[in-house]
Amino acid sequence: MGAKNRWLFTLFSSAFLSLLFLLVYSISAFSSSKQFPSIVHHGTHYPPAFAYYISGGRGDKDQIFRLLLAVYHPRNRYLLHLSAEASDEERMRLAGAVNAVPAIKSFGNVDVIGKPSRLTYMGSSNLAAMLRAAAILLRMDAGWTWFVSLSATDYPLITQDESTKFFENSEQARLLHRTVTL
Repeated sequence: MGAKNRWLFTLFSSAFLSLLFLLVYSISAFSSSKQFPSIVHHGTHYPPAFAYYISGGRGDKDQIFRLLLAVYHPRNRYLLHLSAEASDEERMRLAGAVNAVPAIKSFGNVDVIGKPSRLTYMGSSNLAAMLRAAAILLRMDAGWTWFVSLSATDYPLITQDESTKFFENSEQARLLHRTVTL
């Protein structure tokens, strides 16, 4: 091999390796499950964060998902619960629908309860499920300020931005927050 051939071999080898590294890097960058940077700040100088507990029964998967999309914001934390009357297939479909939304998947702030509770909306089991949900949400992320419990039949009359402004600027909300945190 002459000097000219060695020079060409070195040039093509380095070009091939550079192209290979670029290809591997671009594949790993696009296949990452974290598509959006999660720069969500919590604290007194930032807007309030909410912890949502959204519950329903058999056949409420679509309503729960619709309600989730209506109140979703990356700053908040969500716990979805289908009662014991719902099938495991319905629970899996709800989890699949949640994971199919890229923003929800990238921020990772929505969870579906795997072991359901039996709920009667007129009894203490509903209150027990709410308290259990608050405990779970606190274990997962304690950065929220307000706990909101919604049923699958609820639908927000105000937007997420309007409710954030209310809780951010309302004197009654500040007094309630001080009372609860004492």
